Amino acid sequence: MILPNNIKALLFDMDGVIFDTEGLYTEFWKRELFQYLPDDPDIFDKVKGSTLNDILTRYFKEEDVRVKVVAAIDNFETTMPFVYIAGYENYFKIVKEKGYKCAVVTSSNDKKMANVFNRHPEFKNEYDTIITADDITLSKPNPQCFLLAAERLGVKPEDCAVFEDSIHGLNAARAAGMFVVGVATSNPYNIVKEMSDAIIRDFNDIY
Repeated sequence: MILPNNIKALLFDMDGVIFDTEGLYTEFWKRELFQYLPDDPDIFDKVKGSTLNDILTRYFKEEDVRVKVVAAIDNFETTMPFVYIAGYENYFKIVKEKGYKCAVVTSSNDKKMANVFNRHPEFKNEYDTIITADDITLSKPNPQCFLLAAERLGVKPEDCAVFEDSIHGLNAARAAGMFVVGVATSNPYNIVKEMSDAIIRDFNDIY
């Protein structure tokens, strides 16, 4: 995969793009969401790529339930292994050497990021900026997070390439007017391909 010549910045979603965590989240949210919302079998697909605050606001109206869900996710993320997607570390090293500006744009909050930094101390200083759920007011598929990353990097949206795996994230990247690289780790390949300018199964696909 060759990026367009105008691309100056690479914006990476985190879960399912940098770290192989989407399968873990699938099991967690299926368990938690189905416990409280058993009549909506497609609920997990609706929340992929959303911030925790957005999920709580839309689906958990009772405060006591919210408290239980937040406690469950905090405990889950504290013990989560953050294993890199195949080929990512090598690809990231190459693009940094080539001079691309790089950002993480994630629906995760700062509390979860502290767990990431604990497991991977190098992570915090490897990127030019990190956008989290605590930096924005509108969740994906709104493009706010990607546009904020471009602003912080001092790059025009059309000069950014976004690496995304979730449907909400792919829609947000498209709405931001950016080059979209679909990462088919958590959704069917054909669906991701239709929403992307380029597609990879993991970062070994790039070579």
